[in-house]
Amino acid sequence: MCDWITAAFGLGGALVGAMLSFRATVYQQKRLAGERREAKEGAAAAALAGELIRMRHHLATMPAEFGLGEARDRITWVGRMTKARESEWNAEFEEIFAPAEVAAHTLRHEALRTRLLDVLEIMNNWWLVNAVNPGALNKRSMNEMVKSSLEWLGAWQREESIPPPSAADVRMFELWRQVQNDRLVRKR
Repeated sequence: MCDWITAAFGLGGALVGAMLSFRATVYQQKRLAGERREAKEGAAAAALAGELIRMRHHLATMPAEFGLGEARDRITWVGRMTKARESEWNAEFEEIFAPAEVAAHTLRHEALRTRLLDVLEIMNNWWLVNAVNPGALNKRSMNEMVKSSLEWLGAWQREESIPPPSAADVRMFELWRQVQNDRLVRKR
């Protein structure tokens, strides 16, 4: 009888040890996965910040006629925006957006991700916004959007609350929704 009790305690101890070892392994794997995810997200945020800074530098070279809201008439202005869209300057500007968008999609913070993707979409279609609302997106206003984006991203990286969009940012978001709605109406 004593041998049976010893064996039972031995088996029970082995099972408890195995269970504790398994739980510790699962905990360690989850912790490491979380650390890897945070590292990837941090790298994506750094890449996005780098692309936003590239945008700011490229905006410094924006031809003056692309951001001016004056034209003889609407047809002249739309023609100017068509020329802007097809320009070498815009082609170089568009090259910045793909890596920035990929990096933005990596962020897990939904509100920040959505806001940054909206900014990227607006800026990638700056010529379209200007065709509808002449001069709305110029070098200054686009730089302000980049600055806001960097502020939001920096606050998130510092684990602070993300500042709300400025009045100018809200105006651009509303203007972009209007442009999208106008495009949907025209397609019908």
